Amino acid sequence: MRYSDEPVRHKMLDALGDLALAGAPIIGHYTGFRAGHEITNNLLRELFSVPGAVEQVQCTPDMLACLPGVGVTEQEIPKSA
Repeated sequence: MRYSDEPVRHKMLDALGDLALAGAPIIGHYTGFRAGHEITNNLLRELFSVPGAVEQVQCTPDMLACLPGVGVTEQEIPKSA
């Protein structure tokens, strides 16, 4: 391992990747406790099965200005192998 918290970092990236499969950005709060791919997948399935649990919104420019990562260009992302 390169970092003492590498397993935690891996779990966080797994959760972000799983949530990205929702098909659109999620603006919300997520806390996972001993979560994994199956639990996150079940969470999304349950969320989308409940009528009215999900709302798609058009973000205004003011909203976009507050969201992390919006407007980031490829040149701003560090490259590493």
